[in-house]
Amino acid sequence: MVIKMRKIQLFTTLLLLTLYSSAFGLGGDGSTCDPSTVNWGSCTLQEVPFAADVIYTVNVDGGNYSTPYQANQANTRYILQGNITADSTAISVSANYVVIDLNGYSITYNNVNPGEGVTFGAWNKHHISIRNGSIIQGTAMSEGNEYGRGNNPIGTYSTDLAGTRSADNIHVANLYVKYGGRDVGGIICSGSYGLYEQNTIEDTYEFGTLKNRMQGSEALTGAKSASSATGSVYRNNTIVNTRHRGIVTGNNAEVYGNHITIRSIATNSSGVGQYEGSNISIHDNTIIGRGEHPIGVGTGGGTGNHDVVIYENIMDMQITALGVEYGSQYLNDPSATYPGNSATGIRQTWNAYDTVAYNNQITVVTDNRYTGTYSPTGATAYIDGGGKGLFIGAYVQGMVATFSNNTISVTGDGSDTIGITCSANSSDSLFVLNNTVTSSGYNLVLGDSYSRCNGYPLFSGNTFIKSGSDVDYRTYANTYNTTGNNSQARVVGSIYQGGAAADSYSFLPASSGITDVYFGAIVTEEYRYSYRLHDNNNTSQTLLTETFDPTITLAYANPGSTPDPVCDFGHPDLCLTQETCEAVSGLYWCDGACQVGECAVIGPQSRGTVPLGNMQ
Repeated sequence: MVIKMRKIQLFTTLLLLTLYSSAFGLGGDGSTCDPSTVNWGSCTLQEVPFAADVIYTVNVDGGNYSTPYQANQANTRYILQGNITADSTAISVSANYVVIDLNGYSITYNNVNPGEGVTFGAWNKHHISIRNGSIIQGTAMSEGNEYGRGNNPIGTYSTDLAGTRSADNIHVANLYVKYGGRDVGGIICSGSYGLYEQNTIEDTYEFGTLKNRMQGSEALTGAKSASSATGSVYRNNTIVNTRHRGIVTGNNAEVYGNHITIRSIATNSSGVGQYEGSNISIHDNTIIGRGEHPIGVGTGGGTGNHDVVIYENIMDMQITALGVEYGSQYLNDPSATYPGNSATGIRQTWNAYDTVAYNNQITVVTDNRYTGTYSPTGATAYIDGGGKGLFIGAYVQGMVATFSNNTISVTGDGSDTIGITCSANSSDSLFVLNNTVTSSGYNLVLGDSYSRCNGYPLFSGNTFIKSGSDVDYRTYANTYNTTGNNSQARVVGSIYQGGAAADSYSFLPASSGITDVYFGAIVTEEYRYSYRLHDNNNTSQTLLTETFDPTITLAYANPGSTPDPVCDFGHPDLCLTQETCEAVSGLYWCDGACQVGECAVIGPQSRGTVPLGNMQ
């Protein structure tokens, strides 16, 4: 029986996960930066990284501000002497080497007209620190735009100037920020080399919708709509109930020690993620997701993410809400049960590659009739909420991704209760190794309604455990099979426990796609295959078993092998003709050469390759 999650149970879950992360060294505890707690809770006042360059001091009086205070003197520490309330924007920064020191006081902004707590009033500034106090959105509770910009507690977007003034080397520390306007994000910055540490960021917007979920709303980012943003660090922050995304990273970023809770009101609500980014390290975080479509860590989209490492995180996910996108019929009969989305631990789809994910603990609970809420209004809704531990694929042949030594539990009675789903895959270099996967539905799904599992990825050394007694349980399955959506895989050295078994499978022969799965073992450091399950290239009405005696090897990539590079997404320089270049998704033939991303347009309408959205 699946227990319904009530508020008190959710609190208990949060407490237990915090205790677990402290005791076992996984996950992140964040920081409790709240002026209502003694000594600011668990916050430790952080040094300003560029303090030596700040040589002047200006005291800023408390009181009500009808126009923004202008912090426009370089190399200056501005120190609040009391609480500030502001009709619109409270403080605008337009100089370099500036510290806005709240000195333990609070800023309440947007009380009458739109505006930010602290914003930036000039282009290309750098070395700005905002620290040590509270910034709270006021009673006007104005809306942001469809990008989650405007009326933010801290933002490089200025409502007064109707545009973004990006800045580098931003330091935000020891703050408690709270906001709740529709489509308003939290700390929303655009620039490189930011340091965001020991902040508590609370989103109070509970029921409603996003103007554009493809653009979304973040609690914390230093890379808002800036594909070139690089080098930021996000550490030891606590994010409370982000409505969509927790942390969006930028390139060459590190994310660790954070504690993130999601209260999702839209599709693809990731605790940590990046659209089109590279060289990102995500480790030692705790991510707890509830609502419409929570995802622990999400990578991919557009021209893809690459060189992302995800390790030693704790993720706990469950669908508890129904939204407009997947519940369009809800208003016709609110008492009926509607299929919701699938909560997910790690999602890698659509052009993400060179991902390494290991030693993560992922828990997902499903429920075929969860008593939850309808996101737009908060009314009661009954939801068939599914879940996936890993939702992964390497989209183009030759893309490499490795998922190893993760502990995954996906249990419950939801329609989709899946440990690992291979989807949107075409590469034999997707390696899923030595994971422990517990499920009451399916341990491993090779192709689903979202996309295919092509390319013969490798699943080696995984322990598959059956949970519960569902008569429809299978260790292996394909849940959808149409033209081109094949089930192709290599399964080697699996360990079966609790009723999981090699002969527990549900594939779909003679549908529109091909079923072709090889099973084997590692013998003297060699992958050798003893039989395959197949449908004779989609011509057999029943699943056939072909045995190999002696066992055989297959000419596909294995971990540690380095096949000769070919014309693919990772090697556009090897695509020597327009035809071979444009045959690869995400590659474009520009000025006689193949490149990642669309060709630039010469002239004032140049569009470059700036990303505008999230994963589909």
